[in-house]
Amino acid sequence: MTLLFRLSNLLVLPFWALMILLPRWRWTGRIMRSPFVSAAPAVLYAALVLPRLGTIWPAIARPTLAGVATLLGSPEGATIAWFHFLAFDLFIGRWIYLDSQERRISALLTAPLLFLTLMLGPLGFLIFLAVRAVATSHEGGNGGTQTFAANVNSSKPSINGAQLGLRTGGPSKTLLHRVWRTNRPLTILGLAMVLVFLAALAGILLDHRLITGAPAWLKPAKFAISVSVYCFTFVWLLGFVQSRPRLARFAANVTVVSFVVEMTVILTQAARGTTSHFNVTTPLNTFLWLTMGVFIVIVWTMNLLLAILLIFERIPDRPFAWSLRLGLLVSLVGMAAGFFMVRPTPDQRRAMAKSRAQGIVGAHSVGVPDGGPGLPVVGWSTVGGDLRPAHFVGIHAMQLLPFFGWFITRRRNTFAHFKEVHRLALISTVGFAYLGLVLLLVWQARRAQSVVHPDPQTLAVGVVLLAFTGLCTWGIAAHAKRTGSNPSGSNSTRTFSSNAKHALES
Repeated sequence: MTLLFRLSNLLVLPFWALMILLPRWRWTGRIMRSPFVSAAPAVLYAALVLPRLGTIWPAIARPTLAGVATLLGSPEGATIAWFHFLAFDLFIGRWIYLDSQERRISALLTAPLLFLTLMLGPLGFLIFLAVRAVATSHEGGNGGTQTFAANVNSSKPSINGAQLGLRTGGPSKTLLHRVWRTNRPLTILGLAMVLVFLAALAGILLDHRLITGAPAWLKPAKFAISVSVYCFTFVWLLGFVQSRPRLARFAANVTVVSFVVEMTVILTQAARGTTSHFNVTTPLNTFLWLTMGVFIVIVWTMNLLLAILLIFERIPDRPFAWSLRLGLLVSLVGMAAGFFMVRPTPDQRRAMAKSRAQGIVGAHSVGVPDGGPGLPVVGWSTVGGDLRPAHFVGIHAMQLLPFFGWFITRRRNTFAHFKEVHRLALISTVGFAYLGLVLLLVWQARRAQSVVHPDPQTLAVGVVLLAFTGLCTWGIAAHAKRTGSNPSGSNSTRTFSSNAKHALES
């Protein structure tokens, strides 16, 4: 049975490799159109199940948690379940591949969804359904979009004022007025979090209690300002979603509800004098922590939905458009770094193995307890690994990368005279370098290494990343100089700069 389990992956991995790595190869299409792709694991599943049907049938005819747990707790039951997963995951993966090919969804977008379906089945399938819904609506309204796009010279770095100005208001309108007209709930929450931040600062001065070695109201203050910045960034990005306003509004409103729940838990626990994160000391604390965790995942999902909407949105200036998209995609990776925090530490796992009650499950730090020596304000550990730097740097990609995209289109800027292909290459280089930095910080933290004390390996990887980024940037600039700058760059950049003035510089 062990050998059969080990060999089972060989039945499906070649098909997954073809769909993910060689989606455009003609033989991939021919192979995946066959309805017998999932036949091999299905046949072996039948060969294992039928002789044991008398034992298995009672457990699945009237399923109970104890009965199913017993069934899966044996090597035979686990192997049968594994073949079940392999067969149906491949069936769903094949459908995703064929459907994406039919709808002409980008292979670069489909590949990670196929990988996610391979690893976490229903989650990848669910995200693809969202992508598919957006792609379908995009096809339905493509005529109008194409007409609009046809009036734009794609070689010029221009974004009209309506797009960059959040769809509403002219030069006389304030930024606050524009974000208010774009989405009121997000604007209200962003302003409310500023007030919460000020109240939390007062709490730090007046309430001298400590929670995990830090002032009780420091965490609410940090989360309040972070949520405020996130809300205003999110509502600004919403201004670029023209084709699916209802879906964009849904993402915004769900994000607002999720943040309200999260901040309510954080403020409640601070008032009670206990930590909000990883706290399972009592039934109430466990309920509050799990509730907050669920809504954090919902915030991540809404961020993903906005990224998908922007991927399918036709924004005239392609380099700037990709700065928005890459900013959101990298921020998703930074937010996902937080999922490592909820895993039990080795000490916690050893205690749980001995059936000891656990008050805290999960940690920000790696290799050292939370609450030890750390950097001022942020509290990042200076004696061990800490996942918060990667989390922090990653999330703020949604502000920094769009700012870079705007910067290289300014009028008095060497980059603004580059051709579109060169500006697009610059955006891609900086975006992937930023992603590399986030992954480097995650790798460093997972090795229980403080962000302020990198070892030679971390330094070496950082130097290679920096050198590669610099070399690519130099190569792009040299090629742009050799091939000549955009002849219309000056006028088009002047137009863009005028349109951008009231949206970004304000």
